[in-house]
Amino acid sequence: IKGLLALISQYAKLHDFDKAEALRERIISIDPGSLTEVILAQEIIDRARSEPVSRSHREVWRELYDQFSAEEAEALESEMKEVSFEPGQVIFAQGEKKSNLYFIDSGQAKHIFTQGAREVFIKKVAAGNVANEDSFFDAGLCTSTLIAVEPLTLHFLPAITLLSWEGYLPTIEAQLRTFCAKEVKIPELLKENVLDRRIQRRIPLPGRILLKIVDAAGEVVGKTIRGDIGDVSVGGVSFFVQSVNREQAQMLLGHNLHLRFNMPPVMTEIEQIGKVLGVKHFPGGLEEKEKYSVHVKFRKILPEKSITEAERFIKMLKIAKSRR
Repeated sequence: IKGLLALISQYAKLHDFDKAEALRERIISIDPGSLTEVILAQEIIDRARSEPVSRSHREVWRELYDQFSAEEAEALESEMKEVSFEPGQVIFAQGEKKSNLYFIDSGQAKHIFTQGAREVFIKKVAAGNVANEDSFFDAGLCTSTLIAVEPLTLHFLPAITLLSWEGYLPTIEAQLRTFCAKEVKIPELLKENVLDRRIQRRIPLPGRILLKIVDAAGEVVGKTIRGDIGDVSVGGVSFFVQSVNREQAQMLLGHNLHLRFNMPPVMTEIEQIGKVLGVKHFPGGLEEKEKYSVHVKFRKILPEKSITEAERFIKMLKIAKSRR
């Protein structure tokens, strides 16, 4: 009878009430006097009937799994990890180094963005939505905070999984990117809400940049790495580096760097310490090293005058070239 009660509980959770009730009748036939057990079995069944039917992970994400081969779908699901959150719990926080890709199975959560003392609601996510895709595909710090607003269950995929798939399942990443591209991006919503994080004017700056990693004690360590500058503002710089190892490049995320580069018009040497906020991957050719853009926030801002003068000089160079 105890074994039958356990089975009744399992079938009730699956909302297979025909089998659960048949087992309840089986208890009566075994021992008509087991009134306590029969009442308990009925309570289990009634409680389960009153609960909403919960959709399985594969059912919620059928569209996602259907685009993969059987081998790819099995590999994807096997790497997923399930976790639940109560209302008010933080799933990930703005500025945090967390590169998991989240698949919401049930419940709701909200994205909020903090700028100074201002906290702004960005959007809600629910079953069938993904979250944190930018930090997952292109290593970066979380651009918003995601908070559960009701009991929530999700599966998440660690970013390190992409590296393990590169050799034998090379198409999964591209398919995941295509699927996640359907989501409205947090940076786009920030712009719509006049909350673009890149509030400082950025100018393209040709030239080389030298960088070294700064350890936790503030000491410059390792060999010098060379990169090509992309753009610069008073508060930061982006540049491009090459690496044969994707994991090695993305390990820069969250680290402090010692930076040296020159600013026109008199090529003044700029020396700065900055924190890496993002590392974006650009695939190379078959025989080329992979290319990455690295985005750094300065510890001390540059004078606005230096940006203005550099921008004026670059514009003059462009005008001179166009007249040749």
